[in-house]
Amino acid sequence: MSSQDLEYYSWNETFSVTLYTMHHEPRNTVAYVLLAVLFVVIVTLTILGNALVCLAILLNRTLQRTTNYFILSLAVADLLLGIIVLPFSAILTSSKQWYFGIVWCNIDLSFDVMLCTASILNLFMISLERYFAITSPMTYQRYLTFRKVLIAIALVWVVSFLSSFVPIHLGWNTHAELHVNGTDITHGCYFFENQVYVVTLSLTTFFIPLFIMCATYARVLMIARKQAQEINKMSILACTESRTPQDQKHHKNHMVSEHKATITLAAIMGCFSICWIPYFVIFTIGPFINQNVIPEVVHDFVLWMGYINSTLNPILYAFLSKEFRKAFKRILHCKCKKR
Repeated sequence: MSSQDLEYYSWNETFSVTLYTMHHEPRNTVAYVLLAVLFVVIVTLTILGNALVCLAILLNRTLQRTTNYFILSLAVADLLLGIIVLPFSAILTSSKQWYFGIVWCNIDLSFDVMLCTASILNLFMISLERYFAITSPMTYQRYLTFRKVLIAIALVWVVSFLSSFVPIHLGWNTHAELHVNGTDITHGCYFFENQVYVVTLSLTTFFIPLFIMCATYARVLMIARKQAQEINKMSILACTESRTPQDQKHHKNHMVSEHKATITLAAIMGCFSICWIPYFVIFTIGPFINQNVIPEVVHDFVLWMGYINSTLNPILYAFLSKEFRKAFKRILHCKCKKR
C-alpha cells in the first residue's frame, strides 16, 4: 500500500487507520530507555501477578468457589495478554517499529481484541453472579452449579474468539478493498477500522455490558449496604427463633464473606472502567473523524491505560481480599499445600 493510499484512508470519513507502526523518526536514546524500563516493569508485574492469582485459586480449596472461577478466567485472560500481546506492543510503542511481519501483526491484533473482550465478558459474568448471590442467597448455590459456571466461562471465550479472530482474519473490520490489516511496507503494521465494525464491537463487547454491569452493581451495593447494617447488629432478625447461636454465627460469617467479595469485585470493575473507557471512546469515534485530530501520544497513552488494568487486578486482590493475601503469602513462602 502506498503512502497516498494511507493518507486517503486516514482522511476518509467512513474508514479509520490505527497506525501500529508510525513512520516517524525513532525516539531518542533517553526516551527509548525510559519507556523500555517502564514497559519491562509493567509486563513483568502483569505476568507474575496474574500467574500468582491462578496458582492461589488452583492450590487452595478455600478459594475454589463460584466467584473465583470467574476470577481465574479473568486472570488467565490478563496473563495471556502479558505473555502474547504486551511484549510486542511495548517494543512497538518504544521503538516505533514493527519487526515481526505481517502474519504476526494480524495474529497479535486478534489476540489483543480477544483478550480485552474476554476480560470485559468475565467481569460481566462476575457482576451477574454477584447479583444472584446477593439478591437470591437461598437459591443461588442450588442453581449455580459448577457445570453451569464452566459453560458460562466457555461461552465467554467462544464469543471473544468469534469477535476477534474471525472478523479480523476475514477482513470484516477493513475497507471493502482490503482483506488484512498488515501492509507490505517495511516495518509496518496497521489496524484498519470501518464504522460498522467499530460501532458493533464497541457496543456489544464494551458499552452495553458495561452499562448492565454498572446497573447491576448499583443494585447489589444497595443490598450489600443493608446487609452490612445487619452484620453490625450481630444478628439476623428473620432467623433468630429458628436457628441456634452456632447456625446464626455461620450464617453471619457467610454474609460477611459475600459482602466483602462484592466490594472487592466492584472495585475491580471500577478500575477496569476507568482504565478502558478512554480507549474505547477514542476507538469508537475514530472512523468518524480525521485521525490526525488525535495525537499519537494520546493514542499510546489510552492504550496502555487499558493494558495496565491487567497489572492492577492482582494488586487489588492483594489489598482488598484477606483470603487472597493469605494464599499469596503461602505461595511466596513455598507453602503451596492444598487445604
